[in-house]
Amino acid sequence: MKNIPYFETLLEGLKPINPKRMTTFKGKDITFLENIEADMMKEEIHCYEAEKIEKIIMMKATILGGKLIVWATNIVPKDEYDLPIFSSELVQAVNHISLRVDLIPTADCGRDMGYLTKYMEPMEPLWEKYKDIPGMSNEGYLWFRAMLSPFYTGGKFKYEQEGMEDKSLEITADYLNLYTKFWSDAQKQDPKYMELLIGRKKAMFATLRENDPGEGPMRKAFGEETSDFIFSLLF
Repeated sequence: MKNIPYFETLLEGLKPINPKRMTTFKGKDITFLENIEADMMKEEIHCYEAEKIEKIIMMKATILGGKLIVWATNIVPKDEYDLPIFSSELVQAVNHISLRVDLIPTADCGRDMGYLTKYMEPMEPLWEKYKDIPGMSNEGYLWFRAMLSPFYTGGKFKYEQEGMEDKSLEITADYLNLYTKFWSDAQKQDPKYMELLIGRKKAMFATLRENDPGEGPMRKAFGEETSDFIFSLLF
């Protein structure tokens, strides 16, 4: 597998947000998560906070001695802001690389057309740019697909497709660059309006914690207490 400069690329893209290292979460030190290791899995989790942003969680999971590598990032806005949630995952398996990236809406875009216009429509050119790459596909998990934007990008690519590691990282960086533009314009919203968005965000995170396919392997590797804490941090 080719080494992917995932952390370096996303941190470069995050420079406009000026993230600061986050060392505690819910009153607990989290620096130990930057390097935790068990027999079957190694985790590197880096946490940041920023203006308008509750948390930025960046993760690398190296599984079975490197036969499977999972890179992921979640960016969660503070409750006063209507920003989407940036969600990224790159998975390097033995014979393919898979991609998921989206700006997940925190509003119900079927009833909030202003949100659709503000945050979803600007994503369409990115989706158009990459949608015809061989291997692009719809999200397989129904429960996850129900949360996503109309312009989610994801797929599974054979290594025989030259340069797909770099292309997957390029796609991810493009979505992040759009997110930082949204961030720069974001203003605090009316608390009454935000009630529905906060409720949707909490419900989505509960669903993610319950259904994430990485939960089983993580529990097996690190035990229930550490795994529960990691998932509360991620979502």
